[in-house]
Amino acid sequence: MQDITPKPQPRASRLKGRKVVVKFGGSSIGGEGAVQDFAKDIALLASIGIHPIVVHGGGPEISQEMSKRGLKVSKVAGLRVTDDATLQVAAEVLEHINEQLVDALRRAGIRAVGMSGVEDRLLVCMKMHPAVVKDDQGNQMLVDLGHVGEVIEANTAKLDRLVKEGNVPVIYPICASAEGDRMNVNADTAAAHIAKAVKAEEFVLVTDVPGILRDFKDPQSLIREVSLEQLDELIREGVVRDGMIPKVEACRLAVEGGVKAAHMVSGKEKDAIVNQLLSGDNVGTRITK
Repeated sequence: MQDITPKPQPRASRLKGRKVVVKFGGSSIGGEGAVQDFAKDIALLASIGIHPIVVHGGGPEISQEMSKRGLKVSKVAGLRVTDDATLQVAAEVLEHINEQLVDALRRAGIRAVGMSGVEDRLLVCMKMHPAVVKDDQGNQMLVDLGHVGEVIEANTAKLDRLVKEGNVPVIYPICASAEGDRMNVNADTAAAHIAKAVKAEEFVLVTDVPGILRDFKDPQSLIREVSLEQLDELIREGVVRDGMIPKVEACRLAVEGGVKAAHMVSGKEKDAIVNQLLSGDNVGTRITK
């Protein structure tokens, strides 16, 4: 019989009994095989006494479903505008992805529990202020993004209870305002707020790239460890730009909120989550204060 006992890992003892928030989804999902590999990684973490909490998004899947329904995907300067129809599609798609992830985790032996940010007022949000963007002529303009929220409060009593009972919460970022108005929240940011609120030891963003690259076209230019101060310098230099900025800002939010380290790893690399958290080597980027 094959021995499936996890091998001792340098960082494992420090994480045992601690919460780790892992954000997975969107372009990092990569099909059924990637979901199964992800479930195995989460199962391994749980088997050695770590308490994972999973948060997922699904932006590409939302766009695909809108296209199937003949709905226009409206974006301004790369920002999705969420009207009533878009919000409805987003809620349906994210709930479906949630069910898939929960099922995969359960098949991997995990007691997974799916939920949205609305349940038990997990994440209370407010409508995001109009975004300042530039038009094609370079002129500044304000854009109302519709039903897009930013988190103002996190209530983790249910999460804490689920984790204490040996469950792995799996959360999607449809949230609600204090008045009960539903909104879509950026999954990276939602995950960072949860990591901060539950006092997670570490935070992992699973992306479609290996981590922060000094040269976006060269995977060998991976920056394996960086402080928040060094991160600011990389932003000033233009090394971190465009779609990478919201991801590193989510990592900053988590670290400044008390999380010991934030990580960015590739969802396309097998065992990247486990290797990054446990091996003592950085296969992705590790961000610390």
